[in-house]
Amino acid sequence: MPLQLDRPDVFFGTRADRSREYVIVTPSIDQFQSPDGAVGIAGTDFPEGIQVLSTFRTLILAWYFRSANLLFSSELTEESRLVHKRRVSDRVRAVAPFLRFPETPYPVVASGRVFWIMEGFTSSLAFPLSSVYDFGSNRQFVRYVRNSVKVTVDAVTGEMLFYRVPVEDPMADAYANAYPELFLSIEEMPHDLRDHLRYPRSLLDLQSDVLLQYHQETAEEFHGQQDVWVKAQELSNSPNPVPYVPEYGIYTLPGEEAAQFQLTNVFVPAGRENLTATLVARTDPNGTPEMILMDVPVDEEVLGPRLIEARLEQDPVISQQFSLWRTGGSRVWTGHLHLVPVGNRLLYMEPVFLAAEEDAIPDLTRFVLSDGIRVVMAESLVEAIAVMAGTALGTDREESIPEDVQPSEGLRPWPTAALAVLVQAEERARAGDWAGFGIALAELRVLLERLESEGR
Repeated sequence: MPLQLDRPDVFFGTRADRSREYVIVTPSIDQFQSPDGAVGIAGTDFPEGIQVLSTFRTLILAWYFRSANLLFSSELTEESRLVHKRRVSDRVRAVAPFLRFPETPYPVVASGRVFWIMEGFTSSLAFPLSSVYDFGSNRQFVRYVRNSVKVTVDAVTGEMLFYRVPVEDPMADAYANAYPELFLSIEEMPHDLRDHLRYPRSLLDLQSDVLLQYHQETAEEFHGQQDVWVKAQELSNSPNPVPYVPEYGIYTLPGEEAAQFQLTNVFVPAGRENLTATLVARTDPNGTPEMILMDVPVDEEVLGPRLIEARLEQDPVISQQFSLWRTGGSRVWTGHLHLVPVGNRLLYMEPVFLAAEEDAIPDLTRFVLSDGIRVVMAESLVEAIAVMAGTALGTDREESIPEDVQPSEGLRPWPTAALAVLVQAEERARAGDWAGFGIALAELRVLLERLESEGR
């Protein structure tokens, strides 16, 4: 179904406020209205803020904010409200300074409104028999960390709600006992908001660091450091390799039927670049986290991100095209390398950007796909998938998916069916039907998995 957004207003966001910055809200028939055009209601159609009410309160506010404008403004009435701390992270940290919020708030649409979601963590350096790790972007060291709190902030009213995630955390339990009215159960979060919960990238980064050594299960392996991992690297528009960034995606894991929104990281052995394991993390609608570690069998040689990028650079067709662009004075570079599980294999996709001049706005000009063996490049993702599937893109792109095709009828119908579903996904994305877009992508994944299983 199309995205429903009845209240697109965003009074609270991620822009940094200046010290003691404030705004004045005065509801009237001309501004701060309700959806039906009437004068808005505080706490529903605009922020409640601090109601001015009296001259004495105006004096107090003018002194606190060091602003003479509050004393002499002709537009200030008893119905006016002063709103400050409009940066979402500032509001949340002011209420719960005992929690850590290392990630940027992310916006979601629920109940026709925009909400911000923040990931709240408890952490400590005082935990016995543990190692110290960096956590977050500010080089904060921890021995213990739990993602125990999800915070929602209404972008219109600024209302903050703190929800306890069902994970075992004595520190969060102690805070809940100290502030019994602050925390709500995750079951009290509206379902349309719960559907947007995700696994924090900062937590997966930390857990990935721990796994580099502590995945070794025997004492001999651990003390001998026989199977140490390192994080995979990629170029991603950089002259030097950089750590591969875990990415979110909607896909189906091997052995499962339903596609889910998941976060993925990959590992390679120390000193080598072949893939050795994939770590998948996800959160169910109840906020319960789950992690799945999938090891690559030792006897299988699966290329890691750097080897895939090297194969792309060495492909004669791709390297010739890149050289041609650069000879003409254009800048060409590749973006983030995306890993998409398809059946029991990985499909790699990398966008190619082109800019005519040094400061020109880059254009997304090509898509490169690889399954670790073949490498293809095309002007659109549809064409690249069609070539990878072994069929040329036809002129009739509206062909429907044959419902009566069974695997026993051979491989030939599958590329056409997969292409039709991908076209449908693109149309839904252009129409803003993101739910339908996700469903179409899930259908495409099922078709590709059936294609892969038939080809074995």
